[in-house]
Amino acid sequence: MNIYKLFIIAAITFVVCLVIRADLQAPLISGQYGNFKDYDGQEKPYLFTVPEDGQMMRLEIKGRLPLNSWKAIDIEVFDPDGHYLFSYSDELWAETGHDSDGKWTEYRDYTHHDVHFPKKGQYSAYVSSTFGPNKRAEHFSYTFRIIPIKGNSNFMLPLLWISGFIGGVALFVILHRLEAEREGSDITYKPINKLNPEAIKAMESRISVWPIVLLFLAPVLFFSFLAYSKGDKEQDWQVYSYHHLTISVDKQLREQSIGSAGFRSRGGPGGK
Repeated sequence: MNIYKLFIIAAITFVVCLVIRADLQAPLISGQYGNFKDYDGQEKPYLFTVPEDGQMMRLEIKGRLPLNSWKAIDIEVFDPDGHYLFSYSDELWAETGHDSDGKWTEYRDYTHHDVHFPKKGQYSAYVSSTFGPNKRAEHFSYTFRIIPIKGNSNFMLPLLWISGFIGGVALFVILHRLEAEREGSDITYKPINKLNPEAIKAMESRISVWPIVLLFLAPVLFFSFLAYSKGDKEQDWQVYSYHHLTISVDKQLREQSIGSAGFRSRGGPGGK
């Protein structure tokens, strides 16, 4: 097998992983967005359904703020029995300024987090927010929703990195060889092993393509299976929060919710 075939196999693997990852992130239902006017700082819960045990769910927030302002949004999630599970906190912002290239403007008007819910049922969420420094951000509109998606796309990330790296190295070698073959080029390609062309050709012909194809294909199939599968293993939300910056667990709120049936409460960002 030669470097061209290796590049093609790595490139195909990379594209396949991208397609699978995009499919995993696709919503199973469209889902209605909740408006901040109805839920922000209110006692009214936002209700959402986890359709199956082990379902991946997406928490989404979107909205465009006035320039030079930010809004921190906190979503507290409760299970069907009214027990507090975790809080998802993130920010929307808009900034503008000037530098050597002139005026610039940047927005963050969408954010999300995908998370695994072990048990099906109807869950509830309470929303609150803080803002600054522009007071116009207080009443500026944003929407949110919590919807089921097909699977856990994070399983495909290692294969994306590996196949992309191998494909990139192979492409570099190919371009190096093409440059060396150009007329008048000052670059001369010399294999490290310094074998003559006949020896290199004989060596390459003895290496079958199919083992390399299987070496790429088998992990894709394995990780795809894991990504689409649904497990009902209980989630330790405290441990989960250690590895995800936007997820936190308010221990006091959790203890209160467990100690009182049907307990519902809210906390603001920064109260964790």
